[in-house]
Amino acid sequence: MLFNLFSLLQDQSSLILTGIIITFISGFIYTTTSTGFKSGGKYRTKQGAIVIYVSSTIFLGFLTPFINELSKIIIDVFSILSIIGAIIFGANFIINQSVPTWRHTSPKTLLIYFFSIFLIILGFVLNLYLF
Repeated sequence: MLFNLFSLLQDQSSLILTGIIITFISGFIYTTTSTGFKSGGKYRTKQGAIVIYVSSTIFLGFLTPFINELSKIIIDVFSILSIIGAIIFGANFIINQSVPTWRHTSPKTLLIYFFSIFLIILGFVLNLYLF
């Protein structure tokens, strides 16, 4: 069963990476908070939020096939450890950007950044020596 799950993840890895990239891009377009909807560093009205959300959904929908092809190239070129490290780094960045009270320089956040950089470098090193 675990082998089937691993096989499924490997077979669908380009789609998974595509979803991660789309989520990463949408984090730059807009952010929802407990007090409202932010885009471009400004809080938006409900009507503005709907326009931004629908527009970004259409834009990212058109962009998805290109990002999927890019994901296939990334998976072929980079090791899985480097990809996971980059995903952790990007997720850490986006999450810290989304929550105003969280800092990029807190000890836990820096530890996550260093760990993700370690994975990226380890992936490159292993890729050089194994292939």
